[in-house]
Amino acid sequence: MYTNNNNNRLEKIYLQLLELSKGNFSTLIERTEHKDDLEALAALVNMATEEIKDSFLHEGYVNFHDSYVLNTQILMVLNEDFCIEETNESGYLLLGFGYKNLIGKPFEHFISDESKEKWDLVKKAITSSSTTEESLQLSFLTKQGLELPAFCRVIHFIEDTILKGKTIVTSFDMVQTQKYIEEKTQRKIQSRLYFPKKQKRKQSVLQLNDIEIIRAVSEHIKNHLDQDLPSLKEMAHQFGTNEYKLKKGFKELNGMTVFQFLKEERLKKAHVIVEHSNKSFKEIAKMVGFKNSTHFSREFNIRFGYRPRALRSLKA
Repeated sequence: MYTNNNNNRLEKIYLQLLELSKGNFSTLIERTEHKDDLEALAALVNMATEEIKDSFLHEGYVNFHDSYVLNTQILMVLNEDFCIEETNESGYLLLGFGYKNLIGKPFEHFISDESKEKWDLVKKAITSSSTTEESLQLSFLTKQGLELPAFCRVIHFIEDTILKGKTIVTSFDMVQTQKYIEEKTQRKIQSRLYFPKKQKRKQSVLQLNDIEIIRAVSEHIKNHLDQDLPSLKEMAHQFGTNEYKLKKGFKELNGMTVFQFLKEERLKKAHVIVEHSNKSFKEIAKMVGFKNSTHFSREFNIRFGYRPRALRSLKA
């Protein structure tokens, strides 16, 4: 027989599946300490959500950059006590709360328990004299009790301005928006950067077999991040294709070149190791294929907006 707690957990699984059916891949089910079938089901639904989201973006590679834009999800202004003083419309609509239900409430009331630990560390860091900006991943809680993971930038103002003592928390997401595409096209026409002559739509160079090959190349790169890549010609020959299809097709499918993809995957793996281990930065740099820790730290900062040492200091 299910307890009230189990009924609540089952309800969240149902709500998450309902969000999936509506095409919303942004929310997740908040995990618990239970080790039972319901928890396994919740984990499975979360994994499926992330896989569907990744597949949706991955399969939509044609005209990728014209189909997706960086959009502000949530923007909140917090007062000196870290209570919500103002928020944007998309923020409170995304969380499912009314505007009045957010204003004046402590920010931590709307993030998961795991995120609260990170938030406490960030509050201490940004109010110190050493730094006023931090980046981290938080999970917001929707009104339905689902998690909304988001990469956030936290900025605390200490200078004598109208925002002195206040903190801004903002998050971004990649979204599809036809309106943006239409406005962008119109701006191009008006600025005469778009030639009125009809241009043939670029045809994809990829067939089904080519896609499978390029995905195999992508997986190979992920599994050998500590190694230097051979030339594109050698790699193409190794996987049974030609250099043109590998070069053009890889960018068409992944939205970036082979070498950009390599660096991106190296930095993503490094971020996980820095955050969840005590390995030295020199050792991590070697593990993911950077020549030295200085180069690694510089590239890490360019990609994430903060250095490995700043990320690790959040754990201290």
